Amino acid sequence: MLPLTPRLGIALTVAPALLTGVVVACDALIPLAKPNIPLTAMLDEPAHLATSALVLTTFAPASSWGLLPGTIALASSVLIDVDHVPLYLGLTAVAPSGRPVTHSAVAPLALMTLAALLPRPARRAVRSAALGVGLHLIRDLATGPGVSLFWPLDARSVLLPYSWYAGAVALLGATGTIRLALRSSGWRRRQ
Repeated sequence: MLPLTPRLGIALTVAPALLTGVVVACDALIPLAKPNIPLTAMLDEPAHLATSALVLTTFAPASSWGLLPGTIALASSVLIDVDHVPLYLGLTAVAPSGRPVTHSAVAPLALMTLAALLPRPARRAVRSAALGVGLHLIRDLATGPGVSLFWPLDARSVLLPYSWYAGAVALLGATGTIRLALRSSGWRRRQ
């Protein structure tokens, strides 16, 4: 566990608010970037990373995760977008509803199944990857064309209202900030 110093306590306390700001800023700029794919990706990927970091900071303190599993979850939350490369090469069959079929519940479920089959030391890493992919899908459910969530049973895209995602991000930001402020003030009382 990281020793909580006054400076670290303040930095941690504002982190959820900053992450919320990253999501809001990126999402405000993405419509201006379209149809430029590289520019859109340069805005979407930080928003994915910030969303995942918000969830992890709010619900799973770093001390309970550890550096490697947290890093794997965060990396997986953006690396799944490598599956868009075939689309850019013209292989549209991999994306019947706009996003690749790997952007479905199959991806995190397959990772969780794999984790169950692996020896104990590797399980946590693969479960962390499944979490990262799942967090990626949460954002994608409310942005762009949505997600073929139930592929291969149903290739139709599921798209939730963006306001639900934005509200969840705001709630995560507020909850994370309050939780970390309380933790930081607890540190000050112990001194």
